[in-house]
Amino acid sequence: MSPTDAQQIAPLVMVIAIAVLVAWGAARLFYAAYQYLRATPLQRVRIKHAWRIGRRWKKLAPNVGLARIDENSKGRKDWQGKTLQSVTVVPKLKVFPEPWGIRAVMQTIPKVGVEEVEKAGGWLADAWNCQTVEVVRLKAGLVEIRGIVGNPLDEHEPYAWPAADEWILPLGRNPWMRLIGISLRQLSGIKIGGLPGYGKTMLMLAWMAVLAPRETVQFVVFDGKTSDPRYGDWGVAGERAIFIVGDNPEAANQRLTDIVRLIKDRPASLVEERGTHKFWKHGPTVANPLVLVFMDEVHNYSDAKGLTGKDKQIIESNQRLMQIISKEGRGVGVPGIFATQKQTGDAIPTGVRDNLEVGVCFATFTIEGAEAALGSGIRQDEPNQPTALVDKDTNVGICVVTGVPGLGGRYDRVRVGDLNEDELPGYIASFAHLRRDIIPAAAPTVVDVSAETSAGASVPLQKDAKTTTRRRRAS
Repeated sequence: MSPTDAQQIAPLVMVIAIAVLVAWGAARLFYAAYQYLRATPLQRVRIKHAWRIGRRWKKLAPNVGLARIDENSKGRKDWQGKTLQSVTVVPKLKVFPEPWGIRAVMQTIPKVGVEEVEKAGGWLADAWNCQTVEVVRLKAGLVEIRGIVGNPLDEHEPYAWPAADEWILPLGRNPWMRLIGISLRQLSGIKIGGLPGYGKTMLMLAWMAVLAPRETVQFVVFDGKTSDPRYGDWGVAGERAIFIVGDNPEAANQRLTDIVRLIKDRPASLVEERGTHKFWKHGPTVANPLVLVFMDEVHNYSDAKGLTGKDKQIIESNQRLMQIISKEGRGVGVPGIFATQKQTGDAIPTGVRDNLEVGVCFATFTIEGAEAALGSGIRQDEPNQPTALVDKDTNVGICVVTGVPGLGGRYDRVRVGDLNEDELPGYIASFAHLRRDIIPAAAPTVVDVSAETSAGASVPLQKDAKTTTRRRRAS
């Protein structure tokens, strides 16, 4: 191509490039207008809010410490020797409207990252007319800033029932209106803490109602709130359970022994049915169902403070049995859900509590109580501390959760969906025909004459059924 041809083509290329840019800009403007026109009134408010934030960002960022002077631009001079003004670098920001407020994605620059944005959170909330601002690191170089308008947790939503084929325990919605649930697959257990009257028992009853229609699920209930469980919160719902126990530690000890026997017997039963001892490889079946162990106000079974003699021995035995459930129940489909007002070591053994991967905490007066249920990290996450939820007029049914998928070890506040407290137990009991007692029978006790004591008393030994039969025939 000759220089003359190139000179003739160059203007044409420039015209085409300008036309493409104009068309691209017009398409973006048309799409934005289309979105705005088809939006609901609330969505239009959020769209205009996002536009204002994006338009004012370059002026706001330097004033809240989220911009930096380019060191390379300091002291530069022009061709006449005059000192040029230093260049201020402002991070790029994209703002998106959301039902709960605005979501902004910022590209970090040197010396402006997650920590700097968190420090400026209060100023951003004021400048953006948001109730609160929360910061999340998406990946290297990207920070997400969530500005919440009002308090979405004040809005009540119906309880979200999962699909029939999902192994999920629903919790509710977080401040960004995302549904939060706990996966039952490979679940070691759940610890629930919080003051009385804020929703611990109702949440557990909701989980029981979610799974009650399934023949492949069974329940056991320890109701530590009452001596006679027939007249407590679990009374009617208990008709769906294999058994229900009151607050008597000795009766609970007998039933905890039954559960541990089930856990120890389950691997052989699984191998016989499916050729593997791994419960979740094929999931729950009628022969080997998922067994949820509900323990409400668990401190009544495990707190040995002030006890001596036989009473203390029973409590210590309960503690050992509960540890087996928390450590070994996951792999064989027998997870435990342990609820108490304060998950400290005197109420629930740390050997149990620290093996439960999911923590749920309703309102609590002390940060120590919150830390016991949620872990030490809650001390550094002030916006999500349960100590801010003690106002009973507005915060009943709101909890803080950790250990669920998607949080990455962080914390989230959740409004549990609304439930009908009067109808829920009856709904659960309507599936009582699906209840089956799958607890294996205890091994027979035989007398070993060689182990008799000097006083003539005998020591009982556990033998399998075949050995027992042979010994009886021999006698």
